[in-house]
This record gives sequence, structure tokens and C-alpha cells, in this order.
Amino acid sequence: MFEQLQFINQRPEPFSIYTAEELWTEPYTAQQMLSYHLREDVALASRTKETIDKTVLWLQSRFDIGTATSIADFGCGPGLYTSRFAKLGAQVTGIDFSANSIQYARDTAAREQLSINYLQQNYLDFKSDQRFDLICMIMCDFCALSPGQRRQLLGVFHNHLKTGGTLFLDVYSLSSFAQRQEQASYEFR
Repeated sequence: MFEQLQFINQRPEPFSIYTAEELWTEPYTAQQMLSYHLREDVALASRTKETIDKTVLWLQSRFDIGTATSIADFGCGPGLYTSRFAKLGAQVTGIDFSANSIQYARDTAAREQLSINYLQQNYLDFKSDQRFDLICMIMCDFCALSPGQRRQLLGVFHNHLKTGGTLFLDVYSLSSFAQRQEQASYEFR
């Protein structure tokens, strides 16, 4: 047991293990992630409803989002931003790894009669002939990627952004990292 604890407490090399597929596709974990996305009062998997509403209003005013705007939301989750963009009249595509989140987003769009193109796939592999006025990635997804994955994704963005288009990334600042402390904790269940 002590050898296992010693192994667990070893500091891994940054980005040495990529667990996104397991996080978003393992049924129990994926369902829990969806439930956290849908908690409007807690900013764990998504921002709070109030913050999402303010962000969309800011994006609308800053980038003049309307019927002539095409938007791709990479890591769209259950469609909390995409549905709001569609209500502004934008042509919206949402890309996400999680089948649970994409199904929830599709069901919501159908119920609210919103025309949104949802794609269930790893956004690192996204390919399309479509070009977008605005590409966004919200809730710090970009920060979780390795440097190589970031380069790959920036290439994907480059290939799908219209000339004069905008890339909007929600990322952690260096000061937010400075406020964090590395730690390990254990608890009995």
C-alpha cells in the first residue's frame, strides 16, 4: 500500500497523460460532468448562468453577433452558449467530445426550435469546408491542452476562421496560476 501511495504522489511530467477521452466518454463520469454543466449556480464545469448571460451580451456587443454571423463553439458542452448565440440569430456550430452533452444540446435545440449544427467529436480532429466569423473556446479548455495539442488546435482554428474573423479564448491568467498551490489530499469514503 505504501508503495502505491508513493507512486501516486510522484509528480508526473506535465501533459504526460491525456485523459480527455475517458473523462468525456466513460458513462458514469460523463453523466456526472453533464450534471455539473447544468448547475446554474456553480462554476465547476460551466460558468454560472449570470456569467454566461453577461459573457454572451459582451460578445454580442463586441462582435456584432446577428443573423449574418457564423460561430463555432469548440468544447460547446450542453450548448449553454450555442443556444444563446442561435437566439441572437447567428448560424452556430457546436463541437464537443461528450455524447451526453451533445445529445442534451440537440434535445434542447429541438425543444426550443433552434437551428444549431452539433458535432460529437474531438475538436482537435475537426475538419469542415465551413469558415466562421467567430470561433470561441470557453471555460479554459485551451489551458488543459499540451503545447503540441495547442499548436494543432490553433491550426484547426486558422483553417476554419474567415479572413478578418475573430478567435475568442477563455484562458487562465498568469496571476490566477500564481494564486494556486500544488497539493495532494486524501479522504475516506
